[in-house]
Amino acid sequence: MTGEGAHKPALLEAAAALREVHRTLVQATRAAYEQKNGPAGGPGEMLRLLTEHPHFAWLHPMSELIVDLDSLLTQEILPSGTVAAVRQEIDRLTKAGGSPFWDKYSPLLQTDTDVVMAHGRLRRAINALPSTSEGLHERKEWSAPRVHAKRSRRS
Repeated sequence: MTGEGAHKPALLEAAAALREVHRTLVQATRAAYEQKNGPAGGPGEMLRLLTEHPHFAWLHPMSELIVDLDSLLTQEILPSGTVAAVRQEIDRLTKAGGSPFWDKYSPLLQTDTDVVMAHGRLRRAINALPSTSEGLHERKEWSAPRVHAKRSRRS
């Protein structure tokens, strides 16, 4: 394996770690929602809440990144710079910054041990990815197939 393909196992690990962080964030957000509003209901109701309720809206950027990453991982050949771009996108979400996502994520890193453990696994996984690349691809380029497929379904 050469080039970007050499990083595919590390990219798979980063994707799994990102899904684990997302799972712990959903659990923590659900617990807070239920404390305020009562039981969230079954899986169907939970899916509706995740996709439509404002209490869960802050999770959408991570959900979308997971979908984009899963789509990328189905490709046989990864364009040059893609792996570093994935790392950059994960860092953008999960490192200190002034984003709405970070504003909700940061307190959970201080109070929820499951989130802390999942975050640690994610940091280890993305540290195995290259951090810079000369041909760094923007996320819009490596997520384009999913976006185009979504647009086609709407038509």
